[in-house]
Amino acid sequence: MAMTFSPFSHLGLSLILAATAPNDLAAQEAPPQQHLEITGSHELRLTYDFNIVWPRGGGYSAKLYLPIPPDTGTQHIEHFTSSLKGEIEIDPNGHHLLIANLHHDRGDERHLHWTVQITGLFQTRQLVNGAPPPSDPIFLPTLDEFLVSTESINWDTDAFRTWLDSSGLRRAANESPVHYGARVFAYLKANGRYSYPPATPWNAAATCRNLKTDCGGFSLVFTAACRANKIPARLLVGQWFKARKLPTGSVELTDGRQSHVIAEFFDPQIGWIPEDVSSIFLKTPGYPDLNFFGRDPGYFFTWHFDTDFHFDTPQKPDAYVQWIQNPSLWFSANASDVYDSISNHWTIEKLN
Repeated sequence: MAMTFSPFSHLGLSLILAATAPNDLAAQEAPPQQHLEITGSHELRLTYDFNIVWPRGGGYSAKLYLPIPPDTGTQHIEHFTSSLKGEIEIDPNGHHLLIANLHHDRGDERHLHWTVQITGLFQTRQLVNGAPPPSDPIFLPTLDEFLVSTESINWDTDAFRTWLDSSGLRRAANESPVHYGARVFAYLKANGRYSYPPATPWNAAATCRNLKTDCGGFSLVFTAACRANKIPARLLVGQWFKARKLPTGSVELTDGRQSHVIAEFFDPQIGWIPEDVSSIFLKTPGYPDLNFFGRDPGYFFTWHFDTDFHFDTPQKPDAYVQWIQNPSLWFSANASDVYDSISNHWTIEKLN
């Protein structure tokens, strides 16, 4: 049975106008000196096919968890359709999840094919100098929405605070969010080293010690540094669909995709600004100068913000999942070998 959700505005984050924001987030009276320019825009239909083969016999069960993709700075979801029936729940961290209970009886078809189709507007951005053209007002995040210290973005710890001090990454008085974000990005670029799997656990306090990590680790540290300095920031967890910069300056989709994690931070005069220091180390094609501060690495599809899911699964209660880039699927204990049969595939269609 298919499930269709549209539109998605009722599932989005609650927002408040800048005029009602706290002083820490209020825009400066001086006109902005930078803005985000849209470098590419496509309406896309993303089809995600997920396949499993149950073991022979019957009596197996599974529970599937999938985030419902949110609207972001440049991802605007129009339709989300799932071929599997399920329920929508909101977890304590505010993630909207589709939860489906699956069962395989003796005599049932062993092959399970699940399809999700997502339609929306996807854009790429570039931070440029100069005041922005007239546009809609910038909305600020709800108070404390993206400032808290969490299990993975654990900035409120002695280890992370000590690293901020030793690295000179405390925010200066009257330092704008965009200037501070650029300083953190430059520090990670100069002192980091890409490593997968990372040398330390995926949390900000552990990763900041030697900065030998991957896209998720760098994004955790960047987000934690911003939050510790009262700048809203968030991880974007999902897939990026690769792109290249054309001679005209626009950005065009190419073939290929990759599971990826980036970060965004918020400047009240500019909006949500992307950063992706790991793409520098990976020498990601697309921009010859490999500058991914204020630029998207490609057309980014976000499954969810931030991290830290806790699920009641068939195998154990309160199972911990840090992030979800493919469905989080939990089988009953006697079907553990079914993981070997899992496969997935993306199809991307341009609608304009």
